Amino acid sequence: MMEETGPRIADYFVVAGLTDSSKPLEEELQLDDVPGRFPRSAPGGRPLAPITDVAVAYTCLESTPSGLSAELNGASLRGPQIYLCYKRGRDKPPLTDLGVLYEWKEKLKPGCHIVQTTPSGRPANISSSSSQRIYITYRRAPQSQPHTSLAVTDVCIIIPGKGETPPHTFCKVDKNLNSSMWGSSVYLCYKKSLAKTNTIAYNAEEDDESFPLPESVPLFCLPMGASIEFWPAHSKHSMPVFSTFVLTGASGD
Repeated sequence: MMEETGPRIADYFVVAGLTDSSKPLEEELQLDDVPGRFPRSAPGGRPLAPITDVAVAYTCLESTPSGLSAELNGASLRGPQIYLCYKRGRDKPPLTDLGVLYEWKEKLKPGCHIVQTTPSGRPANISSSSSQRIYITYRRAPQSQPHTSLAVTDVCIIIPGKGETPPHTFCKVDKNLNSSMWGSSVYLCYKKSLAKTNTIAYNAEEDDESFPLPESVPLFCLPMGASIEFWPAHSKHSMPVFSTFVLTGASGD
């Protein structure tokens, strides 16, 4: 559509079901991701950036959902203190699964990788025993994975013996991380959600004088906003998500 002001993509993007004080679309994605604090969230309901690495010493998971120590080996008397670290970002394909490997009695699943060392190069064996080693494992999304696929977006440690359960929508890896006779059982939990790409949200500021929008439009439109998304170069093409409608008069004409 050519106008004196230049080409337009559309006349209006409609967002309905909001109050005067509502802010449906945040200009920037700013994470409330405080180290060691749980739960983590993004303002305005925006999705968190997916987790791309574990045990890389970017953000240390120091506490469980209820505030207990998130030490992976259950405060073992024989081994060192071990904590899980993670990194968020969009510079590489995100993680799609996390797991726990009992190396002495099972094989690594196809497509998975082992966190074998700490950031400083020390062994990342969680067990206090060198003969029965326990490792954190992960699976990473391929470069060609669709940009709307599920990915790991949050992770936590729980201690069921202290009354903790997996948070809502979290998956529990049903393998005890503490192999010693001392301390409590410790379990890894993670959450998977839509790994949205970087987006620029559109929020109209002015009404078009030549085509004013009727005030009754919010009564029947869907509560969806509009955004421009940045897709990775190797991602698979997916169909856009949108809703269409036609404005008519009171008679339906």
